[in-house]
Amino acid sequence: MKKYRIVFPLLLSCILWYSCTDWLDYKPSDKQSEEQQFSSKDGFYAAVNGVYNRMSGNSLYGKYLSYDMIDILGQYYAVEQSDESDYYKYLRALTEWDYSNESVTGVLSSIWNEAYSTIMNTNVVLKNIEDDAVKDKVLPEREYKMLKGEMLAVRAMLHLDMLRLFGPIMAKNPDGRGIPYNESTDPQILSIMPAGTVLKDYIIRDLTEAEALLLASDPVLTEGPRAEYDEVSQDNSMRYRQLRLNYYATVLLTARAYLWGGDYGNALTEARKLTDDPQVREFFPVVESGKLLGNSSDPDRMFSTECLFGYYNKNRGLIYDYSFGGGNTGKALLIPRTGYVDGILFYKYGGYWVGDWRFQSQWASGTTLEGNASYQMVKFKEIADQKRDEVTNNKDENQLLQAQKFYGTFCSLIKLSEAYYIAAECLGTTGSEVYDLPTAWTYLNRMFVDRGTNNWGTGNGESFLQDWLTLEYIREFVGEGQKFFYFKRRNMGFDNDYNGRKEVKVMTNPGIPMFGIPPTYDYKDKATDEEKEERFVLPLPKSELDNR
Repeated sequence: MKKYRIVFPLLLSCILWYSCTDWLDYKPSDKQSEEQQFSSKDGFYAAVNGVYNRMSGNSLYGKYLSYDMIDILGQYYAVEQSDESDYYKYLRALTEWDYSNESVTGVLSSIWNEAYSTIMNTNVVLKNIEDDAVKDKVLPEREYKMLKGEMLAVRAMLHLDMLRLFGPIMAKNPDGRGIPYNESTDPQILSIMPAGTVLKDYIIRDLTEAEALLLASDPVLTEGPRAEYDEVSQDNSMRYRQLRLNYYATVLLTARAYLWGGDYGNALTEARKLTDDPQVREFFPVVESGKLLGNSSDPDRMFSTECLFGYYNKNRGLIYDYSFGGGNTGKALLIPRTGYVDGILFYKYGGYWVGDWRFQSQWASGTTLEGNASYQMVKFKEIADQKRDEVTNNKDENQLLQAQKFYGTFCSLIKLSEAYYIAAECLGTTGSEVYDLPTAWTYLNRMFVDRGTNNWGTGNGESFLQDWLTLEYIREFVGEGQKFFYFKRRNMGFDNDYNGRKEVKVMTNPGIPMFGIPPTYDYKDKATDEEKEERFVLPLPKSELDNR
């Protein structure tokens, strides 16, 4: 049996008092023992906050698994071709799914190591939270359930994304090589289990338990996200629920997990807990068009009111500056090919983009590194009221955070719109046990209306729905790391309409120009199943395969 060796340092420390920004910016260290760490309620919260802080780091959702590596693999961006520096070789290797590139292998190792290190820290919290003394003296029952539910959900989320990244294409090989599932706090050898086993017996198990615990404890169910600082008590342990894996985010994560395994029935059941509950829309309302289209200096480009889970980054604007806005070169580094955003992504079926709030608020005219006109993504661009320099230099960050707009520092990872897309896919895919095409269209149409565009009715066909659904994933989740996983889950090729990196165009008939008969072209990605396997199934880091 193959085994997996995990040896990571335990990085936890106790913060006896934590303000709002301590909670958001907590950085763990190893100065105090585990016993001291979990001897107080504040110690538990500090440890939990440390887990979230690690999740928002560059090796995980703060970069590689959101707007950077994973979206580059998803063919969002064209990359400058003439520059032969190591960095551009790295970017081109990602666009070509070349996992042998030295820089790429380094990034994959960083993702893997940080994910499992964070999982181990999560397990430390889960171990200590079961201590009898903790239940009786340190944590009230409600907070015990809430923190345990969050940590189970975090553990499941990290394992799910390692499975989605390094595991097989489930539609083709559900019992293929999966990943280890770590539930221990001790360095040990763990088996690499089949993907289906990891998903059904471990990930979904943890999510199911997390959902039940959070249902019984999470204040988000009665008070919403509570995204404001408590000046009176200065205790934010039950606030800012969008920055925690709260109940609603865990439900959506469970739907995502079921759908990854092709279980349309259970995925739909979970998604409908969100789409069909009017209270969810009350707590997470559609972003107001006035905050997007009528507010050019401070727009809520992240659609933050609809986000169920994400992370805080007080310097979010730097992501835009250096990756999308040309902070180093004066030209955008990550930008789709000329004509893609305005000519295909938001224009297919004629003029669709004119009223789409995402096109108007998240994209702006730009120039590629090669000097060609295109549209650059401005989702992370700093809003005028953020006062970045003051936040960085002023010691009283609590006051500055209160002055800032929450949506100007928030980065989305789980959004309510995904529940509607999951429902539409489950109901609108041939072979689904819950197939109901007209109802599928009602869920998709809701999102069209919520984005300021057309309601297409319920009488259109399945292929039309599937095409729209794919385009919606590309439009909705740019910068959030979902496109590559969507295409892997469905074992799809990156056809011309779905490819921001390059034009996909093959002549099928030269025509007869002298008689005015034009040539014909095929715009489909003709990748074979073997080629898709090479694209979508990332190799485990070499360090994890040695000494087996």
